[in-house]
Amino acid sequence: MKNIALITTLFLSTRIFSAIEILDRIAVIVDDGVVMESQIKAGLDEIIARYDQQNIPKPSIDDLKEQVIESLIIEELQLQLANRAGVRISDAELNSSIIRIAQNNQMELQQFISFIEDSGDSYEEFRENVRKQMIIQRIQRGRVQSEITITEKEFDAFLATDESLIELEPQLLVRQILVQSQNQAENVISRINEGESFSDIAIDISISSNAKNSGAMDWRRANEMPELFANAIKNQKVGYITSPLESGAGYHILKLEDKRGPFVQYEDQWFSRHILL
Repeated sequence: MKNIALITTLFLSTRIFSAIEILDRIAVIVDDGVVMESQIKAGLDEIIARYDQQNIPKPSIDDLKEQVIESLIIEELQLQLANRAGVRISDAELNSSIIRIAQNNQMELQQFISFIEDSGDSYEEFRENVRKQMIIQRIQRGRVQSEITITEKEFDAFLATDESLIELEPQLLVRQILVQSQNQAENVISRINEGESFSDIAIDISISSNAKNSGAMDWRRANEMPELFANAIKNQKVGYITSPLESGAGYHILKLEDKRGPFVQYEDQWFSRHILL
């Protein structure tokens, strides 16, 4: 009887475990850490949604997946480096940063939390994403040694500066069409309004050095751009196209192609509030 009971127990246990769905798997081992399949899927879904929202042709799924995996590996390596260097973001520091973000969007903290959750996202996940981005920013800025022993008072003082907003400011992908005359610039606007692709027009007539690349410039923050460009594009929504901007080189028409950064996923809802990141 004992043997029968043991066999029955083993049989039932096997059936139970075989019925359990494996929800997540390790996709990539990165030194001391891992990248999970769920992370890759989430990143892939987000980037595909952006392409679809902007109604522009997207690379193959394999190419997009490769980009997502590369980005996640770099992020994981940076977080590991920060961990070894002793870089930490305390809850108090994190709370101060999030309160400041909420205030920049004219919200109290509780309103901000409700806003995120009403959007279908998790506030706890948002907190951890902000924490990760703050850690990575410190590593990227080469401030590891100076910030390891930073006091809470010093950090609060830093958050009160414009520099803190600059570090959290999103990077922008901008395309430009550069022409010599105002008449040419007005013709460009007419072609765009008639539905012609901005990229095709850039290749066709732009005299800028990046014309062959469909007018695409490198990813930059607004403060890293010429002031003429930054003032025209920095607070705009993805897809925005400027009127002609005159400079010594000619007339520029810019298109805000994409944004990336820790808070970009909420921009559609925040845009009407004139986000300050």
